[in-house]
Amino acid sequence: MTGFGSLLPYAEARYVPKVSHDSFAFEALVKAIQTDVCVVGGGPAGSTLAARLAALGHNVVLVERAEFPRRHLGESLTPGVRTLLESIGAGDVFEKTGALTVESVLVNWDGEIRERTDPEAKGMLVDRGRFDALLLNHARAAGVQVLQPAIFRDCLRFAEGWRITVERGGETIDVSARFLADTSGRAFATRGRKRGTGARTTAFYAYWQGSDLPRQPRIEAGSDAWYWGVPIPDGTYNTLVFVDPRTYAPEQFHELIARSSLLKGCRDIGLASPIQAADATPYIDEECVTHCTIKVGDAALSIDPLSSSGVQKAIQAALSGAVVINTLIRKPESSQVAMQFYRSSLADASERHSNWAGEYYSAAAATRNAEFWRQRASRSSPPNAAPSFTAPSFTASDFADEPLSLSPDLTFVELPCIEAGFVTLKQALHHPSLDRPVTFVGGCEMPPLVQRVRKGMRPMEIALLWSDRVSIKTGLALTGWLLNKGLLIRGREENAQKPLRQIRVTRV
Repeated sequence: MTGFGSLLPYAEARYVPKVSHDSFAFEALVKAIQTDVCVVGGGPAGSTLAARLAALGHNVVLVERAEFPRRHLGESLTPGVRTLLESIGAGDVFEKTGALTVESVLVNWDGEIRERTDPEAKGMLVDRGRFDALLLNHARAAGVQVLQPAIFRDCLRFAEGWRITVERGGETIDVSARFLADTSGRAFATRGRKRGTGARTTAFYAYWQGSDLPRQPRIEAGSDAWYWGVPIPDGTYNTLVFVDPRTYAPEQFHELIARSSLLKGCRDIGLASPIQAADATPYIDEECVTHCTIKVGDAALSIDPLSSSGVQKAIQAALSGAVVINTLIRKPESSQVAMQFYRSSLADASERHSNWAGEYYSAAAATRNAEFWRQRASRSSPPNAAPSFTAPSFTASDFADEPLSLSPDLTFVELPCIEAGFVTLKQALHHPSLDRPVTFVGGCEMPPLVQRVRKGMRPMEIALLWSDRVSIKTGLALTGWLLNKGLLIRGREENAQKPLRQIRVTRV
């Protein structure tokens, strides 16, 4: 077998005879492909991961079971998705897919209907069939070899990586890959250890067509379920009801929708799709990364659907996952740091979203007695959670003539960060006012700047001190940020500017 160090610039394909163990007769020709990374799953996570890996110089093969376009849940996208896709040169997919902007959402969560507006209309509604197809085409254009439609059958670990069996159109393809990435969503191409992080939830949904369908998203809390209505760019309207699967069955979909106001006032409408069910239970995979495998997107982490940010979280994980893979392949000496970084980032995201969703469920539970709401509300605000810190709003000019010092509670910790396409250990600021240690603010690496501050310096003196690395304007803005967070305090305060401690951490 050809070694991975001598791979062709593009995935190598060759044909070898497949021999019958019974008759030793040639049964078929088996196509063989060698590559650096095999990605299983062509949704947003898989396409983004593959495209980013290709940009980092890796040969990538992506295997996708379905033909695109096809319908898929997750049509409501948070504003951050555009920024993430622009970072890989795919920001134009929204225009190409005919996405709708979200200017307002009708919300009925506590018994009163309100219209939540977004003057900047940054949220997007997309046809996921077209959206996913365009992202996959972007990966192709980046140099990714796409096998579609193709079925991932099994995989076998061997000395140099993985041997993956793929079927496409009656043809068997043996893919030899150094690294295997599972982005297959809840299909779970590879095994793992899933831990539930929320109550069991199932979504029953169906698409509607007609002349007077709602033109804005709607979200509503029912007595023992919650509802979500989404207008799709093709003119259809998706209605979803989220339930405890032990309480309701798909056959009760019409009954449940009738209890809501999602289709209130709609007359000339009819179903444009069958009624379907999808698992929406949040979880995290505790075996999300090894030296030669990684899980990305729903294969690794599923957050509560209430946030509508599953696609954004999947793309974020794909971008960081590509850096983790790059580190594991090219800097194996940093493997432990890279794997801990990925595990920690997923665990932090899971906990953060779980607490956020729990707060919203608590608001609904305050006026509803069903077990459905009590189960979900109980997951918010853990008893051992640290109290949040709200800092006053300062600017550096508020302290123009004040001598400043570093807070005695400020310490430096060492933790994994992304830098120049690799995961590496870097210093970060640690302080009780910060939700988590901070290395970069506005793209500026803070620890080297902060370590230069001396007791009694004034804001302009600090900005001038930093002017060899950042502009005066940026320096004053960063000084204001430090003041707001309590990392800089008035220099006359007792115990200010004690010697700074340094601690090494890998999980914060």
